[in-house]
Amino acid sequence: MVDLSPPLTLDKYHSQGELGERDEFILSSHFQPIYSLAHRRPVGYEGLIRAVHSASGRRVAPLELFSMAPRGEERIRLDRQCRALHVRNFQRLGSTRSWLYLNVDPQVASEGLRDGPFFLKMLQSNGFPVHRVAVELIETPFEDETHLGAAVEHYRKLGCLIVIDDFGAGYSNFDRIWRLRPDIVKIDREMTRRVTIEPLARRMFTGIISVLREAGALVCVEGIETEAEALCAIDANADLMQGNYFAPASEVLPAENARSDMFARLIAGHRADFAEFQKRQHSRLVPYLAALKNAVQDLSFGAKFQPAVQGLLKLPSAQRCYLIGSDGLQIGANVDAERNVDSHDPRFELMQPTEGTDWQTRPYFRRAIETPGNVQITRPYLSVTGPKLCVTLSFAFEASDGSQQVLCVDLDFAELAGKDVAYGSLHT
Repeated sequence: MVDLSPPLTLDKYHSQGELGERDEFILSSHFQPIYSLAHRRPVGYEGLIRAVHSASGRRVAPLELFSMAPRGEERIRLDRQCRALHVRNFQRLGSTRSWLYLNVDPQVASEGLRDGPFFLKMLQSNGFPVHRVAVELIETPFEDETHLGAAVEHYRKLGCLIVIDDFGAGYSNFDRIWRLRPDIVKIDREMTRRVTIEPLARRMFTGIISVLREAGALVCVEGIETEAEALCAIDANADLMQGNYFAPASEVLPAENARSDMFARLIAGHRADFAEFQKRQHSRLVPYLAALKNAVQDLSFGAKFQPAVQGLLKLPSAQRCYLIGSDGLQIGANVDAERNVDSHDPRFELMQPTEGTDWQTRPYFRRAIETPGNVQITRPYLSVTGPKLCVTLSFAFEASDGSQQVLCVDLDFAELAGKDVAYGSLHT
């Protein structure tokens, strides 16, 4: 296929060297696509600066390039030069329905407001719509969050999207989310890497993305290098994905449908994997569900608590059983499985439940009370009784005295899940 698009423009940047000499760098633009999982095509491109030292031909990384520009006027000038170059080059590439992500240092964003409306004039002079610009605040320390907030509002009022980069690293944390109310949040690539090798990171990943979406932001998982990382992003319900696995940064843009087959294969693979996971988990839960219902039946006919739950506690992953009244208060003490009696951690002794402990705010109690006669299953959580990750099965029933009670059993999550321990929930 012949590329008929006009050649991209280059630019020069001159930096004051340590010994007073002037260094010249040739600047160019590369663009990395950002894909929408739902649309299976790029919906945005991140502009990435590339620099070459004119005299030696050595490639210079962006961080090194910007470190040569002292903070203040020269750093602002370099930042503006890079953004203007990206806009000019992106226009030449002819994409008319995608966002252009432009990286901005928070310090530069704040200081630059004092120097007039450069950004809007630059966009207008290049004929680029403001609403297609995503201003991406890179992760970097910045002490004056008030001025940063003013800079962000400036870009927002212009009509730009606000993006926070590298969430989960350094200063890109929940405090910055609450203060700046971004439209898009990019997950730090180190977190992306960890989700495929650490079960805890995998389970947290889905929750973090869910919280960010509830905060009103689209979530982009960046730094995806492998199929496993892509599948984790799909499983966590990410909106956007970026990384060399899909396409590296380049001077040219890929065809919109260039990765549609890849996404179809990924989604089909995820669907098949998840169906198999549900099947395995259901088969593991079957004996526990049957034993729980048997215990409930015995209790409803007036059996004593401890004998009624012995069959349940003999199953390998069962740790303890307890009863909760309709008011949310525990009835009597826990009954532990024999293998679990000596496993209590003395550091958490003060948190051990006793008769009258109030569980009315716990999801396993509320959901059981709302839907009596149905087994409820929690996501994994830390049980202070162990302490270890557990899942709780709960079942609301009518006791022999006519009161409503909830029978609960805690299961050792790691033992029950086996090789599927990375998943964050169990499904019946």
